[in-house]
Amino acid sequence: MTISIIKSQLKSLPKTSGVYQFFDAKDNLLYVGKAKNLQKRVTSYTKETGLSARISRMVFLTQKLETIQTTSEVEALLLEHNLIKKFQPKFNILLRDDKTFAQILITDHKFPQIVKYRGEKTNKGKYFGPFASAHDVNHTIDILRKSFLLRNCSDAEFKSRQKPCLEYQIKKCSAPCVGLISQEEYKISIDEVTDFLNGKSRQVQKNLVARMNKFSENFEYEKAALLRDQIKALTSILTKQNINVDELKDFDAISIVDSNDKICVYVAFFRGGQNFGARPYFFANPDFLENEKNIAEFLSEFLGQFYLSQTPPSLVLLNCELVEKKLMVEFLTKILGKNVEIITPKKGAKFSLIKEQEEIACQNLERKISQQSNNKELLLELKKIFNLEKIPQRIEVYDNSHTGGTNAVGAMIAAGEDGFIKSGYRKFNIGKNPENNKDDTAMLREVLKRRFAKTFDGWPDFILIDGGKPQFSSAQKVFEEMNIKIPFACMAKGENRNAGEEKFFYLDQIIELPKHAPAMHYLQRLRDEAHRFAIMTHRKKRGKLV
Repeated sequence: MTISIIKSQLKSLPKTSGVYQFFDAKDNLLYVGKAKNLQKRVTSYTKETGLSARISRMVFLTQKLETIQTTSEVEALLLEHNLIKKFQPKFNILLRDDKTFAQILITDHKFPQIVKYRGEKTNKGKYFGPFASAHDVNHTIDILRKSFLLRNCSDAEFKSRQKPCLEYQIKKCSAPCVGLISQEEYKISIDEVTDFLNGKSRQVQKNLVARMNKFSENFEYEKAALLRDQIKALTSILTKQNINVDELKDFDAISIVDSNDKICVYVAFFRGGQNFGARPYFFANPDFLENEKNIAEFLSEFLGQFYLSQTPPSLVLLNCELVEKKLMVEFLTKILGKNVEIITPKKGAKFSLIKEQEEIACQNLERKISQQSNNKELLLELKKIFNLEKIPQRIEVYDNSHTGGTNAVGAMIAAGEDGFIKSGYRKFNIGKNPENNKDDTAMLREVLKRRFAKTFDGWPDFILIDGGKPQFSSAQKVFEEMNIKIPFACMAKGENRNAGEEKFFYLDQIIELPKHAPAMHYLQRLRDEAHRFAIMTHRKKRGKLV
Protein backbone atom coordinates (compact mmCIF):
# COMPACT_ATOMS: atom_id res chain seq x y z
CA MET A 1 0.00 0.00 0.00
CA THR A 2 1.59 3.26 -1.08
CA ILE A 3 0.95 6.64 0.50
CA SER A 4 -1.39 7.49 -2.38
CA ILE A 5 -3.54 4.45 -1.59
CA ILE A 6 -3.74 5.48 2.07
CA LYS A 7 -4.83 8.95 0.97
CA SER A 8 -7.58 7.43 -1.15
CA GLN A 9 -9.06 5.76 1.94
CA LEU A 10 -8.92 8.71 4.29
CA LYS A 11 -12.42 10.03 3.51
CA SER A 12 -13.97 6.69 4.47
CA LEU A 13 -12.26 6.59 7.86
CA PRO A 14 -14.30 7.68 10.89
CA LYS A 15 -13.30 10.64 13.04
CA THR A 16 -13.90 8.70 16.23
CA SER A 17 -11.58 6.86 18.59
CA GLY A 18 -10.44 3.37 17.70
CA VAL A 19 -7.67 1.07 16.56
CA TYR A 20 -6.07 0.85 13.12
CA GLN A 21 -4.16 -2.17 11.78
CA PHE A 22 -1.70 -2.48 8.89
CA PHE A 23 -1.36 -5.87 7.10
CA ASP A 24 1.16 -7.06 4.50
CA ALA A 25 0.54 -8.97 1.25
CA LYS A 26 0.30 -12.29 3.14
CA ASP A 27 -2.25 -10.84 5.56
CA ASN A 28 0.28 -10.77 8.40
CA LEU A 29 -0.39 -8.06 10.96
CA LEU A 30 2.46 -5.53 10.77
CA TYR A 31 1.39 -2.81 13.16
CA VAL A 32 -1.40 -1.86 15.56
CA GLY A 33 -2.05 1.70 16.70
CA LYS A 34 -4.76 3.55 18.61
CA ALA A 35 -6.20 6.97 17.89
CA LYS A 36 -8.52 9.54 19.38
CA ASN A 37 -9.45 10.47 15.80
CA LEU A 38 -8.78 7.60 13.37
CA GLN A 39 -8.91 9.76 10.23
CA LYS A 40 -6.50 12.33 11.62
CA ARG A 41 -4.07 9.71 12.98
CA VAL A 42 -3.90 7.66 9.78
CA THR A 43 -3.39 10.88 7.80
CA SER A 44 -0.04 11.29 9.60
CA TYR A 45 1.26 8.23 7.69
CA THR A 46 0.76 10.03 4.34
CA LYS A 47 3.57 12.52 4.92
CA GLU A 48 6.26 12.37 2.27
CA THR A 49 8.93 13.20 4.86
CA GLY A 50 9.23 13.00 8.62
CA LEU A 51 8.51 9.30 9.01
CA SER A 52 11.19 7.22 10.71
CA ALA A 53 12.92 4.43 8.81
CA ARG A 54 10.94 1.81 10.73
CA ILE A 55 7.56 3.40 10.01
CA SER A 56 8.48 4.12 6.39
CA ARG A 57 9.27 0.45 5.87
CA MET A 58 6.04 -0.57 7.57
CA VAL A 59 4.03 1.70 5.24
CA PHE A 60 5.94 0.30 2.24
CA LEU A 61 5.04 -3.29 3.20
CA THR A 62 1.40 -2.55 3.99
CA GLN A 63 -1.21 -3.85 1.57
CA LYS A 64 -4.33 -3.57 3.71
CA LEU A 65 -5.67 -1.21 6.35
CA GLU A 66 -8.41 -2.07 8.85
CA THR A 67 -9.95 0.00 11.64
CA ILE A 68 -12.02 -0.84 14.71
CA GLN A 69 -14.10 1.92 16.32
CA THR A 70 -14.35 2.16 20.10
CA THR A 71 -16.53 4.13 22.48
CA SER A 72 -13.58 5.86 24.15
CA GLU A 73 -9.87 6.45 23.79
CA VAL A 74 -9.20 4.34 26.91
CA GLU A 75 -11.05 1.42 25.31
CA ALA A 76 -8.95 1.95 22.17
CA LEU A 77 -5.75 1.86 24.23
CA LEU A 78 -6.83 -1.36 25.96
CA LEU A 79 -7.76 -2.97 22.63
CA GLU A 80 -4.49 -1.85 21.04
CA HIS A 81 -2.33 -3.50 23.68
CA ASN A 82 -4.45 -6.65 23.76
CA LEU A 83 -3.98 -7.03 20.00
CA ILE A 84 -0.23 -6.40 20.33
CA LYS A 85 0.00 -9.00 23.09
CA LYS A 86 -1.98 -11.56 21.09
CA PHE A 87 -0.47 -11.14 17.60
CA GLN A 88 2.95 -9.59 18.36
CA PRO A 89 3.14 -7.39 15.22
CA LYS A 90 6.61 -6.97 13.79
CA PHE A 91 6.65 -3.15 13.96
CA ASN A 92 5.30 -2.72 17.49
CA ILE A 93 7.38 -2.71 20.65
CA LEU A 94 7.25 -6.28 21.89
CA LEU A 95 7.47 -7.66 25.42
CA ARG A 96 7.91 -11.25 24.30
CA ASP A 97 8.43 -12.47 27.86
CA ASP A 98 5.02 -11.68 29.37
CA LYS A 99 5.27 -14.30 32.12
CA THR A 100 3.76 -12.99 35.33
CA PHE A 101 6.01 -12.39 38.30
CA ALA A 102 5.92 -14.73 41.29
CA GLN A 103 3.88 -13.81 44.36
CA ILE A 104 3.52 -15.23 47.86
CA LEU A 105 0.08 -16.61 48.71
CA ILE A 106 -1.24 -17.36 52.19
CA THR A 107 -4.07 -19.77 51.42
CA ASP A 108 -7.64 -19.58 52.69
CA HIS A 109 -7.73 -22.45 55.21
CA LYS A 110 -8.15 -23.04 58.95
CA PHE A 111 -4.42 -23.80 58.96
CA PRO A 112 -3.13 -21.84 55.94
CA GLN A 113 -0.12 -22.68 53.79
CA ILE A 114 2.38 -20.16 52.49
CA VAL A 115 3.20 -20.92 48.83
CA LYS A 116 4.62 -19.42 45.64
CA TYR A 117 1.95 -18.42 43.14
CA ARG A 118 1.88 -17.17 39.55
CA GLY A 119 -0.98 -16.00 37.39
CA GLU A 120 -4.31 -14.32 38.03
CA LYS A 121 -5.55 -14.13 41.60
CA THR A 122 -8.23 -16.80 41.24
CA ASN A 123 -7.51 -18.63 44.52
CA LYS A 124 -8.85 -17.26 47.77
CA GLY A 125 -6.26 -16.01 50.22
CA LYS A 126 -3.83 -13.15 50.80
CA TYR A 127 -1.33 -12.21 48.08
CA PHE A 128 2.01 -10.45 48.49
CA GLY A 129 4.20 -9.29 45.63
CA PRO A 130 5.12 -9.22 42.85
CA PHE A 131 8.71 -10.36 43.38
CA ALA A 132 11.17 -9.81 40.54
CA SER A 133 13.11 -12.97 41.44
CA ALA A 134 11.50 -16.40 41.86
CA HIS A 135 14.59 -17.38 43.85
CA ASP A 136 13.84 -14.62 46.37
CA VAL A 137 10.28 -15.90 46.71
CA ASN A 138 11.41 -19.48 47.32
CA HIS A 139 14.03 -18.33 49.84
CA THR A 140 11.56 -16.11 51.68
CA ILE A 141 8.91 -18.84 51.87
CA ASP A 142 11.46 -21.38 53.10
CA ILE A 143 12.67 -19.06 55.90
CA LEU A 144 9.12 -18.10 56.94
CA ARG A 145 8.02 -21.74 57.05
CA LYS A 146 10.98 -22.69 59.23
CA SER A 147 10.69 -19.63 61.45
CA PHE A 148 6.98 -19.89 62.13
CA LEU A 149 6.66 -23.70 61.79
CA LEU A 150 4.05 -23.50 59.03
CA ARG A 151 2.82 -26.61 57.24
CA ASN A 152 4.25 -27.56 53.88
CA CYS A 153 1.76 -30.29 52.91
CA SER A 154 -1.13 -30.01 50.46
CA ASP A 155 -4.70 -29.76 51.70
CA ALA A 156 -5.30 -33.38 50.68
CA GLU A 157 -2.25 -34.58 52.62
CA PHE A 158 -3.25 -32.44 55.59
CA LYS A 159 -6.72 -33.99 55.65
CA SER A 160 -5.52 -37.59 55.49
CA ARG A 161 -2.54 -37.33 57.85
CA GLN A 162 -2.69 -39.68 60.84
CA LYS A 163 0.64 -38.92 62.49
CA PRO A 164 3.24 -36.15 62.28
CA CYS A 165 5.52 -36.23 59.23
CA LEU A 166 9.28 -35.75 59.03
CA GLU A 167 8.86 -31.96 58.86
CA TYR A 168 7.63 -32.03 62.47
CA GLN A 169 10.43 -34.34 63.58
CA ILE A 170 13.09 -31.93 62.28
CA LYS A 171 11.30 -28.94 63.86
CA LYS A 172 10.16 -27.34 60.61
CA CYS A 173 6.41 -27.72 61.21
CA SER A 174 4.09 -27.46 64.22
CA ALA A 175 1.99 -30.45 63.01
CA PRO A 176 -1.46 -28.80 62.91
CA CYS A 177 -2.63 -31.82 60.87
CA VAL A 178 -2.75 -34.00 64.01
CA GLY A 179 -3.75 -31.29 66.48
CA LEU A 180 -0.35 -30.60 68.07
CA ILE A 181 -1.07 -26.85 67.80
CA SER A 182 -4.40 -25.10 68.21
CA GLN A 183 -6.01 -23.04 65.47
CA GLU A 184 -5.64 -19.93 67.66
CA GLU A 185 -1.90 -20.50 68.20
CA TYR A 186 -1.36 -21.23 64.50
CA LYS A 187 -3.26 -18.05 63.61
CA ILE A 188 -0.83 -16.01 65.71
CA SER A 189 2.01 -17.29 63.52
CA ILE A 190 0.06 -16.54 60.34
CA ASP A 191 -0.72 -13.02 61.55
CA GLU A 192 2.98 -12.41 62.24
CA VAL A 193 3.90 -13.65 58.78
CA THR A 194 1.23 -11.38 57.29
CA ASP A 195 2.55 -8.39 59.23
CA PHE A 196 6.10 -9.22 58.15
CA LEU A 197 5.14 -9.32 54.47
CA ASN A 198 3.07 -6.14 54.86
CA GLY A 199 6.18 -4.23 55.87
CA LYS A 200 5.75 -4.43 59.65
CA SER A 201 8.90 -6.50 59.99
CA ARG A 202 10.43 -4.29 62.67
CA GLN A 203 7.37 -4.64 64.84
CA VAL A 204 7.31 -8.41 64.32
CA GLN A 205 10.94 -8.68 65.35
CA LYS A 206 10.32 -6.42 68.34
CA ASN A 207 7.52 -8.71 69.52
CA LEU A 208 9.73 -11.78 69.04
CA VAL A 209 12.55 -10.17 71.04
CA ALA A 210 10.12 -9.41 73.88
CA ARG A 211 8.90 -13.00 73.95
CA MET A 212 12.48 -14.32 73.78
CA ASN A 213 13.50 -12.19 76.77
CA LYS A 214 10.46 -13.36 78.71
CA PHE A 215 11.33 -17.02 78.11
CA SER A 216 14.90 -16.33 79.11
CA GLU A 217 13.81 -14.64 82.36
CA ASN A 218 11.68 -17.69 83.14
CA PHE A 219 14.68 -19.98 82.49
CA GLU A 220 12.98 -21.51 79.42
CA TYR A 221 16.22 -21.35 77.46
CA GLU A 222 15.25 -23.86 74.77
CA LYS A 223 12.20 -21.79 73.77
CA ALA A 224 14.29 -18.60 73.94
CA ALA A 225 16.90 -20.17 71.67
CA LEU A 226 14.23 -21.06 69.10
CA LEU A 227 13.02 -17.45 69.04
CA ARG A 228 16.62 -16.23 68.76
CA ASP A 229 17.12 -18.40 65.66
CA GLN A 230 13.78 -17.20 64.32
CA ILE A 231 14.81 -13.54 64.66
CA LYS A 232 18.15 -14.27 62.98
CA ALA A 233 16.42 -16.04 60.06
CA LEU A 234 13.97 -13.19 59.53
CA THR A 235 16.83 -10.69 59.48
CA SER A 236 18.38 -12.65 56.60
CA ILE A 237 15.40 -11.98 54.33
CA LEU A 238 14.80 -8.35 55.23
CA THR A 239 15.24 -6.26 52.12
CA LYS A 240 15.59 -2.50 52.04
CA GLN A 241 13.32 -1.25 54.79
CA ASN A 242 11.96 2.17 55.73
CA ILE A 243 12.55 3.74 52.36
CA ASN A 244 11.53 7.09 53.87
CA VAL A 245 9.32 8.26 51.03
CA ASP A 246 6.57 9.84 53.10
CA GLU A 247 3.91 7.23 53.82
CA LEU A 248 4.42 5.26 50.59
CA LYS A 249 3.82 1.52 50.84
CA ASP A 250 2.95 -0.01 47.45
CA PHE A 251 4.34 1.44 44.23
CA ASP A 252 6.44 0.71 41.15
CA ALA A 253 9.44 2.85 40.23
CA ILE A 254 10.07 2.75 36.47
CA SER A 255 13.02 4.42 34.76
CA ILE A 256 13.86 4.61 31.06
CA VAL A 257 17.35 5.43 29.75
CA ASP A 258 19.00 5.19 26.33
CA SER A 259 22.50 4.92 24.91
CA ASN A 260 24.06 3.78 21.62
CA ASP A 261 20.68 3.09 20.00
CA LYS A 262 19.70 0.89 22.96
CA ILE A 263 16.97 1.40 25.55
CA CYS A 264 16.68 0.06 29.09
CA VAL A 265 13.43 0.20 31.03
CA TYR A 266 14.11 -0.64 34.68
CA VAL A 267 11.12 -1.73 36.78
CA ALA A 268 11.46 -1.89 40.59
CA PHE A 269 8.69 -3.22 42.85
CA PHE A 270 8.10 -1.71 46.30
CA ARG A 271 5.45 -3.31 48.49
CA GLY A 272 4.74 -2.68 52.16
CA GLY A 273 7.70 -0.32 52.34
CA GLN A 274 10.04 -3.07 51.14
CA ASN A 275 11.96 -3.49 47.92
CA PHE A 276 10.68 -6.67 46.25
CA GLY A 277 13.33 -6.60 43.55
CA ALA A 278 13.70 -5.17 40.06
CA ARG A 279 14.10 -6.25 36.47
CA PRO A 280 15.62 -4.52 33.44
CA TYR A 281 14.08 -4.74 29.95
CA PHE A 282 16.29 -4.03 26.95
CA PHE A 283 15.29 -2.85 23.49
CA ALA A 284 17.15 -1.92 20.33
CA ASN A 285 15.01 0.67 18.56
CA PRO A 286 16.82 3.76 17.24
CA ASP A 287 13.59 5.21 15.82
CA PHE A 288 12.60 6.22 19.33
CA LEU A 289 15.89 7.84 20.28
CA GLU A 290 15.61 11.09 18.36
CA ASN A 291 14.17 13.24 21.14
CA GLU A 292 12.60 13.21 24.58
CA LYS A 293 9.09 13.03 23.17
CA ASN A 294 9.88 9.75 21.43
CA ILE A 295 11.39 8.34 24.63
CA ALA A 296 8.14 9.23 26.43
CA GLU A 297 6.10 7.57 23.65
CA PHE A 298 8.23 4.45 23.98
CA LEU A 299 7.64 4.37 27.75
CA SER A 300 3.88 4.76 27.22
CA GLU A 301 3.84 1.75 24.89
CA PHE A 302 5.90 -0.23 27.38
CA LEU A 303 3.56 0.59 30.28
CA GLY A 304 0.53 -0.38 28.23
CA GLN A 305 1.93 -3.82 27.41
CA PHE A 306 3.60 -4.42 30.78
CA TYR A 307 0.49 -3.83 32.86
CA LEU A 308 -1.69 -6.08 30.74
CA SER A 309 0.27 -8.99 32.27
CA GLN A 310 1.05 -7.48 35.69
CA THR A 311 -1.41 -5.95 38.13
CA PRO A 312 -0.53 -2.25 38.49
CA PRO A 313 -0.11 -0.71 41.98
CA SER A 314 -1.99 2.40 43.05
CA LEU A 315 1.12 4.52 42.40
CA VAL A 316 3.71 4.51 39.62
CA LEU A 317 6.82 6.69 39.81
CA LEU A 318 8.49 7.58 36.49
CA ASN A 319 11.72 9.37 35.60
CA CYS A 320 10.16 11.19 32.63
CA GLU A 321 6.83 12.77 31.79
CA LEU A 322 4.41 10.85 29.58
CA VAL A 323 2.95 12.44 26.45
CA GLU A 324 -0.57 11.22 27.25
CA LYS A 325 -0.37 10.89 31.01
CA LYS A 326 -4.10 11.35 31.66
CA LEU A 327 -4.96 8.58 29.20
CA MET A 328 -2.45 6.19 30.80
CA VAL A 329 -3.86 6.96 34.25
CA GLU A 330 -7.36 6.08 33.02
CA PHE A 331 -5.99 2.93 31.35
CA LEU A 332 -4.26 1.65 34.52
CA THR A 333 -7.24 2.62 36.67
CA LYS A 334 -9.49 0.54 34.44
CA ILE A 335 -7.16 -2.47 34.80
CA LEU A 336 -6.75 -2.15 38.59
CA GLY A 337 -10.37 -1.28 39.31
CA LYS A 338 -9.44 1.68 41.50
CA ASN A 339 -7.58 4.96 41.12
CA VAL A 340 -3.97 4.83 39.95
CA GLU A 341 -1.62 7.81 40.25
CA ILE A 342 1.38 8.44 37.97
CA ILE A 343 4.03 10.82 39.30
CA THR A 344 7.25 12.17 37.82
CA PRO A 345 8.81 13.67 40.97
CA LYS A 346 10.91 16.82 40.67
CA LYS A 347 12.24 17.09 44.23
CA GLY A 348 12.24 15.46 47.63
CA ALA A 349 12.58 11.82 48.69
CA LYS A 350 10.58 10.50 45.72
CA PHE A 351 12.89 12.35 43.32
CA SER A 352 15.97 10.91 45.07
CA LEU A 353 14.56 7.41 44.85
CA ILE A 354 13.70 7.60 41.14
CA LYS A 355 17.13 9.10 40.38
CA GLU A 356 18.74 6.16 42.18
CA GLN A 357 16.70 3.78 40.04
CA GLU A 358 17.65 5.73 36.91
CA GLU A 359 21.33 5.36 37.79
CA ILE A 360 20.89 1.60 38.24
CA ALA A 361 19.15 1.50 34.85
CA CYS A 362 22.16 3.27 33.28
CA GLN A 363 24.54 0.76 34.86
CA ASN A 364 22.46 -2.16 33.55
CA LEU A 365 22.40 -0.67 30.05
CA GLU A 366 26.18 -0.11 30.07
CA ARG A 367 26.76 -3.74 31.08
CA LYS A 368 24.35 -4.92 28.38
CA ILE A 369 26.10 -2.90 25.68
CA SER A 370 29.49 -4.22 26.85
CA GLN A 371 28.19 -7.79 26.83
CA GLN A 372 26.75 -7.39 23.34
CA SER A 373 30.05 -6.00 22.10
CA ASN A 374 31.92 -8.98 23.58
CA ASN A 375 29.39 -11.43 22.12
CA LYS A 376 29.73 -9.82 18.68
CA GLU A 377 33.49 -10.40 18.79
CA LEU A 378 33.00 -14.05 19.83
CA LEU A 379 30.43 -14.66 17.09
CA LEU A 380 32.80 -13.11 14.55
CA GLU A 381 35.51 -15.49 15.80
CA LEU A 382 33.16 -18.47 15.30
CA LYS A 383 32.55 -17.31 11.74
CA LYS A 384 36.30 -17.42 11.10
CA ILE A 385 36.91 -20.77 12.87
CA PHE A 386 34.14 -22.63 11.05
CA ASN A 387 34.41 -20.59 7.83
CA LEU A 388 30.73 -19.61 7.98
CA GLU A 389 29.13 -17.47 5.29
CA LYS A 390 27.91 -14.89 7.83
CA ILE A 391 28.20 -14.01 11.49
CA PRO A 392 25.71 -16.29 13.30
CA GLN A 393 22.81 -14.42 14.85
CA ARG A 394 21.20 -17.53 16.32
CA ILE A 395 23.04 -20.61 17.55
CA GLU A 396 21.20 -23.75 18.70
CA VAL A 397 22.86 -26.28 21.00
CA TYR A 398 21.61 -29.86 21.57
CA ASP A 399 22.09 -32.38 24.36
CA ASN A 400 20.11 -35.19 25.95
CA SER A 401 19.79 -36.79 29.36
CA HIS A 402 18.48 -40.08 30.73
CA THR A 403 19.04 -42.66 33.47
CA GLY A 404 19.78 -46.05 31.99
CA GLY A 405 17.45 -45.29 29.11
CA THR A 406 14.54 -44.19 31.33
CA ASN A 407 12.91 -40.73 31.43
CA ALA A 408 14.92 -39.74 28.37
CA VAL A 409 14.71 -36.12 27.23
CA GLY A 410 16.35 -34.04 24.56
CA ALA A 411 17.16 -30.38 25.16
CA MET A 412 17.78 -27.44 22.87
CA ILE A 413 19.01 -24.03 23.92
CA ALA A 414 19.52 -20.92 21.80
CA ALA A 415 22.02 -18.08 21.98
CA GLY A 416 22.86 -14.96 20.01
CA GLU A 417 24.25 -11.47 20.23
CA ASP A 418 22.30 -10.72 23.42
CA GLY A 419 23.41 -13.92 25.14
CA PHE A 420 21.17 -16.90 25.88
CA ILE A 421 17.72 -16.68 24.29
CA LYS A 422 15.61 -18.23 27.06
CA SER A 423 12.40 -17.96 25.02
CA GLY A 424 14.08 -20.20 22.42
CA TYR A 425 14.74 -23.11 24.79
CA ARG A 426 12.88 -26.34 23.93
CA LYS A 427 12.58 -29.77 25.54
CA PHE A 428 11.74 -33.02 23.74
CA ASN A 429 10.32 -36.04 25.55
CA ILE A 430 11.91 -39.04 23.86
CA GLY A 431 9.64 -41.91 22.77
CA LYS A 432 9.24 -45.05 24.86
CA ASN A 433 11.24 -47.34 22.56
CA PRO A 434 13.68 -48.93 25.05
CA GLU A 435 16.37 -49.50 22.41
CA ASN A 436 16.29 -45.92 21.20
CA ASN A 437 16.39 -44.61 24.76
CA LYS A 438 19.68 -46.38 25.41
CA ASP A 439 21.24 -45.05 22.21
CA ASP A 440 22.34 -41.41 22.34
CA THR A 441 22.54 -41.19 18.55
CA ALA A 442 18.97 -42.49 18.16
CA MET A 443 17.78 -39.89 20.67
CA LEU A 444 19.61 -37.19 18.75
CA ARG A 445 18.00 -38.28 15.48
CA GLU A 446 14.53 -38.09 17.01
CA VAL A 447 15.16 -34.64 18.48
CA LEU A 448 16.57 -33.18 15.25
CA LYS A 449 13.76 -34.62 13.12
CA ARG A 450 11.12 -33.19 15.42
CA ARG A 451 12.81 -29.81 15.72
CA PHE A 452 13.36 -29.28 11.99
CA ALA A 453 9.93 -30.58 11.03
CA LYS A 454 8.75 -27.19 12.33
CA THR A 455 9.98 -23.66 11.68
CA PHE A 456 9.38 -22.04 15.08
CA ASP A 457 11.69 -19.06 15.66
CA GLY A 458 13.11 -19.54 12.16
CA TRP A 459 16.28 -21.52 11.38
CA PRO A 460 19.52 -21.16 13.32
CA ASP A 461 22.69 -19.96 11.59
CA PHE A 462 24.86 -22.54 13.34
CA ILE A 463 24.24 -25.74 15.32
CA LEU A 464 26.40 -27.17 18.11
CA ILE A 465 25.83 -30.74 19.31
CA ASP A 466 27.28 -32.33 22.44
CA GLY A 467 29.00 -35.48 21.18
CA GLY A 468 31.65 -36.92 18.94
CA LYS A 469 31.95 -38.78 15.65
CA PRO A 470 28.83 -41.00 16.16
CA GLN A 471 26.65 -37.97 16.87
CA PHE A 472 28.16 -36.14 13.89
CA SER A 473 27.36 -39.02 11.52
CA SER A 474 23.84 -39.33 12.94
CA ALA A 475 23.10 -35.61 12.58
CA GLN A 476 24.63 -35.53 9.10
CA LYS A 477 22.28 -38.31 7.98
CA VAL A 478 19.22 -36.50 9.36
CA PHE A 479 20.13 -33.23 7.68
CA GLU A 480 20.76 -34.98 4.35
CA GLU A 481 17.38 -36.73 4.55
CA MET A 482 15.61 -33.45 5.39
CA ASN A 483 17.67 -31.42 2.86
CA ILE A 484 18.81 -28.98 5.56
CA LYS A 485 21.94 -26.95 4.77
CA ILE A 486 22.66 -25.43 8.18
CA PRO A 487 26.34 -25.68 9.27
CA PHE A 488 26.83 -27.76 12.41
CA ALA A 489 29.61 -29.15 14.59
CA CYS A 490 29.83 -31.80 17.29
CA MET A 491 31.80 -30.95 20.42
CA ALA A 492 33.55 -33.99 21.89
CA LYS A 493 35.47 -34.16 25.16
CA GLY A 494 39.18 -34.95 24.93
CA GLU A 495 40.78 -38.25 25.90
CA ASN A 496 41.11 -37.21 29.55
CA ARG A 497 37.76 -35.38 29.51
CA ASN A 498 39.49 -32.22 30.71
CA ALA A 499 38.08 -28.78 29.92
CA GLY A 500 39.99 -27.17 27.08
CA GLU A 501 40.82 -30.46 25.35
CA GLU A 502 37.54 -30.62 23.39
CA LYS A 503 37.60 -31.44 19.68
CA PHE A 504 35.10 -30.27 17.09
CA PHE A 505 33.90 -32.54 14.29
CA TYR A 506 33.01 -30.24 11.42
CA LEU A 507 32.49 -31.18 7.77
CA ASP A 508 35.37 -33.55 6.94
CA GLN A 509 37.79 -32.18 9.51
CA ILE A 510 38.53 -32.15 13.24
CA ILE A 511 39.12 -28.68 14.68
CA GLU A 512 41.09 -28.08 17.86
CA LEU A 513 41.30 -24.72 19.61
CA PRO A 514 43.83 -23.36 22.13
CA LYS A 515 42.82 -24.32 25.65
CA HIS A 516 42.36 -20.75 26.87
CA ALA A 517 41.05 -19.21 23.66
CA PRO A 518 37.99 -16.95 24.22
CA ALA A 519 36.10 -18.87 21.52
CA MET A 520 36.80 -22.15 23.36
CA HIS A 521 35.44 -20.72 26.61
CA TYR A 522 32.37 -19.42 24.75
CA LEU A 523 31.62 -22.80 23.15
CA GLN A 524 32.10 -24.48 26.53
CA ARG A 525 29.53 -22.11 28.07
CA LEU A 526 27.06 -22.97 25.32
CA ARG A 527 27.64 -26.71 25.78
CA ASP A 528 27.40 -26.47 29.57
CA GLU A 529 24.14 -24.50 29.43
CA ALA A 530 22.59 -27.13 27.15
CA HIS A 531 23.82 -29.83 29.54
CA ARG A 532 22.36 -28.00 32.53
CA PHE A 533 19.00 -27.54 30.82
CA ALA A 534 18.90 -31.21 29.74
CA ILE A 535 19.66 -32.50 33.25
CA MET A 536 17.15 -30.11 34.85
CA THR A 537 14.44 -31.23 32.41
CA HIS A 538 15.29 -34.91 33.01
CA ARG A 539 15.14 -34.51 36.80
CA LYS A 540 11.75 -32.81 36.61
CA LYS A 541 10.42 -35.63 34.43
CA ARG A 542 11.87 -38.26 36.76
CA GLY A 543 10.52 -36.45 39.83
CA LYS A 544 6.95 -36.62 38.53
CA LEU A 545 7.14 -40.41 38.64
CA VAL A 546 8.35 -40.61 42.24
